[in-house]
Amino acid sequence: MKTFFKCSFLLPFFALTLLTFSAIGQDRPAMNDVYTPAVPTGPTTTVEFEEATHDFGTIKEGEIVTHVFTFTNTGDEVLILTNVKGSCGCTVPQWPKDPIAPGETASITVKFNSKNKKGKRKQKVTISANTNPIQSFLYLKGEVELREGEEAIPETIAKLSSDCVAIYPNPTAEILKLDMQPETIGQTAIISIFSQTGALMAQKEIESIEGTIEFNVNHYSAGTYYAKIQIGEQQLPARCFLVNR
Repeated sequence: MKTFFKCSFLLPFFALTLLTFSAIGQDRPAMNDVYTPAVPTGPTTTVEFEEATHDFGTIKEGEIVTHVFTFTNTGDEVLILTNVKGSCGCTVPQWPKDPIAPGETASITVKFNSKNKKGKRKQKVTISANTNPIQSFLYLKGEVELREGEEAIPETIAKLSSDCVAIYPNPTAEILKLDMQPETIGQTAIISIFSQTGALMAQKEIESIEGTIEFNVNHYSAGTYYAKIQIGEQQLPARCFLVNR
């Protein structure tokens, strides 16, 4: 079968490449730094979430719950998430900092650490964006049971398979880069990113391929992900990549 694309990542294999993308990375917040967003100005758009509330059921104290909330920019203007904040330090969201074009799908990953928590929980995540109203909300709810004499269950991280490429969170490797072959130029494409559990992380519908297609993945949790590519009417084999933390 003919290969239509190759999957590559912004790695510092040339001095010029390292210099260029390191400079870009300096304008982005470090993974452990506090992100201070600008106040949104200009046109507003609309956003639609597949679900606003996720019920994680009953877990034992100390377990970590991770859930992906998928959303689509349903308006006519670019969507900019200026801030996404959990209701407490136990609820940590990871979110895309780049603008999301009309019609594009992206995702917010929320982790809830139940250490020292008990009883019924409803963890709130507040999203600020160029929408009207400016804030929208997501919720993780469920119940935390106490347990004595047991250690917290560690979060499971999928191992890297032989056909996956690893991405590490640093300024030179935060982009999933699909280099399309010349014969695909001008064709339509649908590119979808899925987590290992099948959650849709992001999706782009391209009316006319012009070259390289990029996804910012620096807000993804550690784990294995898959890029599903459709060129015209042809579905290509999925490609996998691993995000390390």
